[in-house]
Amino acid sequence: MARKDDPLGVTQSVKFNTRLTSIDTPEDIPAHWVDTPIADLIGAHNFGIEIKASGEPRMLISTCIEFRYRPAVPSHYAYVIRRASGRLIGSEFSLVYALSRGVKHVVLIAHNDCGMTQVSHHKPAMIAALVDQGWDAERAEEFVAMHAGRYHIEDEVDSLKREFYRLKRLFKRVEIAPLFVSLSSNRLHIPNWYFDYMKKPVSEKAGESSIPAEEYLMLP
Repeated sequence: MARKDDPLGVTQSVKFNTRLTSIDTPEDIPAHWVDTPIADLIGAHNFGIEIKASGEPRMLISTCIEFRYRPAVPSHYAYVIRRASGRLIGSEFSLVYALSRGVKHVVLIAHNDCGMTQVSHHKPAMIAALVDQGWDAERAEEFVAMHAGRYHIEDEVDSLKREFYRLKRLFKRVEIAPLFVSLSSNRLHIPNWYFDYMKKPVSEKAGESSIPAEEYLMLP
């Protein structure tokens, strides 16, 4: 349980506590996730239920490179992609490969206190790190500036929503579960916007119109 003064907990956080729904019992897991690898992952994180590896890939998990937690899955169970900000931008081919191997469930895990909300603050240190590796200072600055815009996020919950809708537009028949992990407790939560999404008619679930077309992968 997160302390009231714990910045890494979401339960008491003004930023997150009204935007996330906790999963306190197995009955809190949405019915359409029950008896799926998504429910297994939630059970492992929130209730300490061991996942039995099947020897075949059951799901793909996309999450951040964050070092303060790791997805609670055993080997021989899931594909795991860890990228800055946790989004699959640039890794769509990996998802296609997972789908070709029989994967039918994708989990997107965001977290609080994400460093990608503070990219501008970290730019000087990243440039210095490249220079230390032998890069020309101007080239290092250009590289960081180019990629900072791609990986920067304004808000962890909103970024999760944006990526969820982007992927639902591209991959319409795969089950995608957006989850949010509290760094303090390692427990998974469900963003409240997902419940609003589930209430929408099927015809309105394909994608969010506010996302510019150029942000979607251009498929043939």
